[in-house]
Amino acid sequence: MKRTPRRLIGMFIGVAALLVLVPASAQAITMSGLVAQPASTQAGAHSNFHLHMDFSGGQVKNLTVGLPPGLVGDPNAAPQCTEAQLNSATAGNDGCPANTQVGTVVANATITVVVLPVTLDVSGKLYNLTPHPGEPARFGIVLQPGNLLGAVTLPLPPVILQSAVQLRPDFGLNTVINNIPNSTSGLDTTINSQDITLLGKAPGTGKSFMRNPTSCGTNTTQFSAVPHSGASGTGSAAFTTTGCGNEDFSPTFTASVGGATVGNLTSATTSINQDADEAGLVKATVLVPPDLAPNVNLLGFRCAPANFQAGTCPATSNMGTAIAASPLLSQPLVGNVELVDNGGLLPDIGLDLQGQLHLLLRGALNADKSVVFDGLPDIPISQFQLAFTNPPGLLQANRNLCTPPPPSFHADFVGYNGARASVDAPATIVGSCSGDGGTNTKCKKHKKKKKHKHRAAESKKHKKKHSCKKKKRHKKHRK
Repeated sequence: MKRTPRRLIGMFIGVAALLVLVPASAQAITMSGLVAQPASTQAGAHSNFHLHMDFSGGQVKNLTVGLPPGLVGDPNAAPQCTEAQLNSATAGNDGCPANTQVGTVVANATITVVVLPVTLDVSGKLYNLTPHPGEPARFGIVLQPGNLLGAVTLPLPPVILQSAVQLRPDFGLNTVINNIPNSTSGLDTTINSQDITLLGKAPGTGKSFMRNPTSCGTNTTQFSAVPHSGASGTGSAAFTTTGCGNEDFSPTFTASVGGATVGNLTSATTSINQDADEAGLVKATVLVPPDLAPNVNLLGFRCAPANFQAGTCPATSNMGTAIAASPLLSQPLVGNVELVDNGGLLPDIGLDLQGQLHLLLRGALNADKSVVFDGLPDIPISQFQLAFTNPPGLLQANRNLCTPPPPSFHADFVGYNGARASVDAPATIVGSCSGDGGTNTKCKKHKKKKKHKHRAAESKKHKKKHSCKKKKRHKKHRK
């Protein structure tokens, strides 16, 4: 009877030990207390953006934060820190130059020292890192475990992380942090919560960094956490943007066409321009003037949708070039203008834009000769240029384009803030003209040169005649 309680106590201790030692694979990490909120809800505002995440049931290894479309940061707002500089960080020294900072990070972690768990806040900074090819941006994170609330600095090595930025099909951005360690200097570490603040203005330069979506309404941020072992956890948080009526929306539009006579193939280029702080352009409609008509002989040369997605369109479907420039990009995106099959009578206009990132856009070519791009990304676009080149010559002239007045393009625009704008723009005639009423530059030069020769010959003849008369008078006077 005396041994029984001891056995029961031993059994209880064993069960408790087993419960403590249950592997994380038998659990799922849980995300709670999720916050994704800008300091200002004004649409298009350059505002601090705060993220908060609580974790339980596992040690987070990979973290993905899916920002809502339109919430963007400008990687050109601050200089870039190199990976070599980031990796040179030591205790008390982040490695990256101070003027490359674009955010702050605080991780609440439990570090087990022998058997004693110690919970503390580990602060750090987020830096503008040199992006990898195909990335719009990349961040470097340096956490300093030895910095205890700024009061005490212990000689503990920093935790160095990188966050890749990926463009989603809905034009939103994912920030991805992989390989978050579960130990600190060999001590078992569990991240309990994490706070990330992306700054509205880069502190080192004073330039605007983060920008709210320029639309008004609900914006949802998606969270996903993968633990070192066990099942993943997900969650979401939303915020609402307001004040769309306070945003500017005043895009400008220009067009140019190549000179051509009736029935001749020609070129046409249109360009939409915006200021950096305008509401994003969600829809653009450009109406081709009556002076121009599609070359029906080329409308059958189409790229299959799958090939367009894969970037393997045949050369025969290429009708020109497109350029998309943004203050968020160090270089404009450039690509081909393709005719993409949609199963209908008229093909779509596809833009395969490449550079710092790969952007695929499709617009409708309608029977009224309008080209419509709807659902454009909510990012600042300083220039959106579409050029139909000759060759191949998708457009042909219905009249002599060298004869005034020039063709006039009509464009309608819709902003993400709901504002609308319309523009009627007479095209600039570029290149040479030919035919009746033409102004072919070479012909003009030739005629001008011939006219000069004729005048010179007339002048020489006049001088010779005048000289002969003078000699005749002089001879008569001598007599």
